[in-house]
Amino acid sequence: MSDISAVVSEVSKLKQRLDQAQLSYRDASLKSRREIVILKRLITRLSVACRGLDEELDTKLTELRCELEQPKDISKLIPRLAIIERLVTRQAGITEKENLRIENQIHQSGETLKRVRGLPAQLKRDLRNLLNNTSSSLTHSHQRIIALVELYERSLKLLSVSTENVELKDMLDHDIQHQLTNELQHLISELDFDGESGDKLLTIRNRLLIGVPPQALLELALEVIRLVLDSTHQERRSSQKFLDGVNGDLATLQKTTNQYVGQSSALYEHRGGLNNELSTIVTTVKKGLNEHKNLETWRPQITELTKELQVLTDRNRALEKREKALIEQLSYNENKITTLFEQTQDYRQRLNDQERKMFLDHLTKVYNCAALNDRLEHEYRRWLRYQHPLCVALIDIDNFKEINDSYGHVAGDKALKIIARTIHQCLEETDFIARYKSDEFMIIMPDINEDNRTKNLNKIRETIAQLPFRFKEQNVSITISIGATLFEGNDTPADITERTGKALDNAKNSGRNRFIWIY
Repeated sequence: MSDISAVVSEVSKLKQRLDQAQLSYRDASLKSRREIVILKRLITRLSVACRGLDEELDTKLTELRCELEQPKDISKLIPRLAIIERLVTRQAGITEKENLRIENQIHQSGETLKRVRGLPAQLKRDLRNLLNNTSSSLTHSHQRIIALVELYERSLKLLSVSTENVELKDMLDHDIQHQLTNELQHLISELDFDGESGDKLLTIRNRLLIGVPPQALLELALEVIRLVLDSTHQERRSSQKFLDGVNGDLATLQKTTNQYVGQSSALYEHRGGLNNELSTIVTTVKKGLNEHKNLETWRPQITELTKELQVLTDRNRALEKREKALIEQLSYNENKITTLFEQTQDYRQRLNDQERKMFLDHLTKVYNCAALNDRLEHEYRRWLRYQHPLCVALIDIDNFKEINDSYGHVAGDKALKIIARTIHQCLEETDFIARYKSDEFMIIMPDINEDNRTKNLNKIRETIAQLPFRFKEQNVSITISIGATLFEGNDTPADITERTGKALDNAKNSGRNRFIWIY
C-alpha cells in the first residue's frame, strides 16, 4: 500500500514539473516570437534606410525584406544575412572613401570659387564659413555640397551680369557702395578738424549713416577729399605764416643786435676817451697846485680847466642818455625774445596735440587704425625676440546696425563711446585697445597667461552685457562677440588679423554674445 502512495506522489510531482515546463516554454516562445518580430521590423527599416547606396545591396535587402514578411523560420535566413553583412562591410569602406573624396572636392571647389573676382563680401563670408566647417557624416557632407552648389549658383547669377540685366549689376554695385560708405565713415571718424571743415565732415558722416544714393555717395567722397585738402592747405598756410613771422622777428632782432653791438663799442671808446681827458685834467690840476703858491695868478688856467670839465660833464651826460637808450632797446629785445619763445612753445604744444590726435579715434577717444598698426608691429617684433605670449582679440558689437536703425545714429555713437570706455577700463595698463572698424575694436594683450587672458576677455563680454543702456525711454541690452588668437610659429601681423576675423565670424555664427579662440 505504501508503494502505491509513493508512486502517486511521484507522478503528481512530475505533473507539476511538466506544467511548469510547459508554462516556461510558452513564455519563452512568446518572447522569442516578439523578439523575432522586432528584429524583422528593424531589419526591414534598415533595408529601407540603406536603399540607394549600392545596387547589389539593394537587391539582397529587397529579397530579405520579402523573406521576412513570410512566416518562415528565421534560422533559414542566416546564409542570406551573412551575404548582406559582407556587402554592408564593403559598402562601409566605399562610403568612407567617397566621403573623403567629397570633402576634398568641397575644399577644392571652394578654393576655386574664392579666387573668382568681383564676388560680394557677404558671399565670400558665406563661402569662408562653409569651408571652415568639417563634415561629421555623409548627410552633413551632402548638406555642405548643396550649400556649395547654391553659392556657385549665386556666383553665376552675379557674374553673368549684362547690360540687359540691370538689377543683378546693381547687386554688385551695392556691395561696392557699402564698402565705400564704411571706408568714408571710418576716415571721417579718424579726422579731427576744427571749425567749418570739422562741422561739414560731421554732417557728411551723419548723411552716410542714414544712407545716400550712389551719385550722392560719389559727391560726398569728393567733398571729403576736398575738405581734407583744404584743411591741410590751411594748416600749411598757418604754419608758413607763423614761421615767416618768427623768421622776420629773428631777422629784425639780429639786425638791431648788430647795431647795438656797434653802438656799445662806440660808447665804450667814447667813455675811454672821456676818462683819459678827465685824467689829464686831474694831472694838470695837481701839477698847478704844486707849482702855483698864489691861486690868483693861476685863476685863468683854472677857469679854462673848469670849462673843459663842463664840456666833459656834458659829454658824459650825453653818453649816459645813449647808454640808457641802448639798455631800453636791449630790454625790448629781451622781451621780444621771451615772446617768441612762448609762441614757439605754444606752437610746439599744438603740434604735439595734433600728433597725439592723429593716433586717437575722434569719436571713442581710443587709438585708431594708424596707432594699431604701429603697436601691432612693435609687439610683433618684441614677440619675435622674446617669444612671450602675445594675444590679439577682435571685438564686434552684435546687431549694431539695428541699434542705429531703431534708435538713431546719436544712440549708436553713444553706445560706441560707452563700450570703448568700458573695454578700456577692463584692460591692464600694458594692454592696448584701438577702434578697428565702425563697430569693431581690436585689443592686444602681451605677456599674459592662458587663464588670465581668457578671464579678462570673458570679463569684458559679461561687463558689456550688463551695461544699462537706455534709448528713447527704453532699456536696451547690447552684447558683443569676441574672436581671439595667439602669435605662434611663423605668424605675421597679417596672419593674426585674418585669424581673429575668422574667430569672430565663428563667434557670431554660433549665436552671438560668444567668445571663441582659434589657433
